Amino acid sequence: MKLNRGRRSRDSKKAADNREDRLSELPNDVLLKGLETVETQSKTAAGNGEDRLSELPNDLLLNILERVGTLDAVRACILSKQMQKLPTMLSQIIIDPSNRDLIQMDGVVADVTKKILSTRSPHITVRKLKLKFFLVPACCLAIGRSVGLAMVTQKLDAAEFEIMTLRDTNHCTDTHRVFFAKQFNDFVSDCPDAFAGLTQLHLRNLRFGESDIPNILSHCKRLESLSFRECDVGFRSVLHVEHARLLEFAITFGEFKTVVLDCLPKLQRMTYSDWPCDENPLVLGFVPQLSKLSLSNANISGKTLNLSQLLANAPNLDDLYLEFCSEKI
Repeated sequence: MKLNRGRRSRDSKKAADNREDRLSELPNDVLLKGLETVETQSKTAAGNGEDRLSELPNDLLLNILERVGTLDAVRACILSKQMQKLPTMLSQIIIDPSNRDLIQMDGVVADVTKKILSTRSPHITVRKLKLKFFLVPACCLAIGRSVGLAMVTQKLDAAEFEIMTLRDTNHCTDTHRVFFAKQFNDFVSDCPDAFAGLTQLHLRNLRFGESDIPNILSHCKRLESLSFRECDVGFRSVLHVEHARLLEFAITFGEFKTVVLDCLPKLQRMTYSDWPCDENPLVLGFVPQLSKLSLSNANISGKTLNLSQLLANAPNLDDLYLEFCSEKI
């Protein structure tokens, strides 16, 4: 009898593992539709005092919720009393709406982030935190304080901010970009704990002062990935970059005369697209681990890029992508 029970126990565990593997193959919309179906059945059975969602184990429900966006997971957890505590048990918190949805969600990202992070157990590691939000001082401050407190009191393996501006690139003047950069600098100063633990940062439409970017990098001590889109420190400016842990750096549509990678001992991937000037756009200093470099510019007509000079300090480069529309290199 004992052997049979042990066998049934092992078989049950194996079946559960196989069920989770099959779940991982399903699209997110199918998973959510499955929850909605169970909800409908639960409501039908409610008159008989049944709650079919409550009969499902937490690990199975979490397995499903981990595969959809956090906002969808929170909405799904309204379905039953048992599920209402599950958002605080998620190991991934990903709030990454489309730009259109983000416009309609004023304050939602800050509210959901605060509620989840402030009520979760410090014993549950956050494997990934990814937040996309607008550069609005009140919302930024709420998000920064919630994330900063979590950085101090909980364990976060990876944290990512993608920060949008209220004006898109096509309607953003230099005056707007200077103003947005000031707002971002204030955000960093007001929430140092949040930026100290950040591992990925994506910025756009910002015109910084000369010392702003080095100051930001000094705050972001754990930063591994940084991307700039329409960011610079003034037309024909020179950007110097140093950081001990940065692995990936990407620049698109900056007004830099030159980007100088002075000391990035762990940098592995660099992408630079659409620079405006007629000089070498990139100077590689101490980048001993750089293995992948991508350079593209459709407006390089009449200019010559000296590749041998540019690549002299990249002995370990094994993946080079160039796109200049057949112009001179």
